Amino acid sequence: MAGHNKFPVKNFKVIIFKAYITISKPRLVGLLYFTGLSSMLIASSIYGFNIKSIVLSSLAIILGVMGSNATTAYIDREMDAVMFRTKKRPVPAGVISPARNALIYGLVLVFAGIAIAAFLNWLAAVFIFLGFLDSALIYNLISKRRSPLNIVFSAPAGGMPVFAGWVAVTGGKISLIAVLMFLLVFIWAPMHIWSLAFFFREDYRNANVPMLPVVWSSRKVFVMLAVMNLIMILLSVFTGFYLRLSFIYLAIVIALGAVIIVLSIILLVKNSRKFAWILFKYSSPYLAAVFLILVVEFLWI
Repeated sequence: MAGHNKFPVKNFKVIIFKAYITISKPRLVGLLYFTGLSSMLIASSIYGFNIKSIVLSSLAIILGVMGSNATTAYIDREMDAVMFRTKKRPVPAGVISPARNALIYGLVLVFAGIAIAAFLNWLAAVFIFLGFLDSALIYNLISKRRSPLNIVFSAPAGGMPVFAGWVAVTGGKISLIAVLMFLLVFIWAPMHIWSLAFFFREDYRNANVPMLPVVWSSRKVFVMLAVMNLIMILLSVFTGFYLRLSFIYLAIVIALGAVIIVLSIILLVKNSRKFAWILFKYSSPYLAAVFLILVVEFLWI
């Protein structure tokens, strides 16, 4: 009988491990870390490479984002239990129980990230903390259930890895390049979240979460998305001209932006959930591609 019980115990441990990884949202961690890494590499190409700073800052950013996401899983547990899309997540499903374990896990990760960042310089630690404060508290705990413009309040959190990575390499100096990269993430966030929220707006409506696509008409939402998307594309092009980047950069960001413009126009014309989902799925690779070509520009072109 003892041998028979080994496998369920082992499987249970695997399930719990996977549950904690799941609430950390590894895909989002990967994307936001890549923006921070891009910032570090570009800063290093200007100020000089310091492998120690890059490694420690990488660890700090990853832990900070993981912790913020896990803390959010605790904060959103009741809302997640109501929504069809999220009710099977580890906390509302009871895989992580009691729920406060998710909060403890998240806070430990966040403060570990802050401590590591502080080893580099205090400003890097401040940016890691601000990312957590904005994402977990200002957005998820306070504004998400109160304002249709909640994502605007949370958008700065997405750009904090850029600043944290930059100052970790430069010793606390912030330049216009870092600000432009931050703004790209800041403006990208509404496209990413609002297109998802439109696709799942009935879920948000049932959970009494006033996301913009729930409160506004579809027409107004798509007009807002089109305007924000146009601003984001113009900013990416402006970045190329201002920093005197190559024609290769401009050609790629214009081509990538053209896809977003086409999707925005289709949404305005067709009012389609399908194309809202396509825009959401395209948004993350788009941001990663823009940052990748920025890195290539500074390191090899």
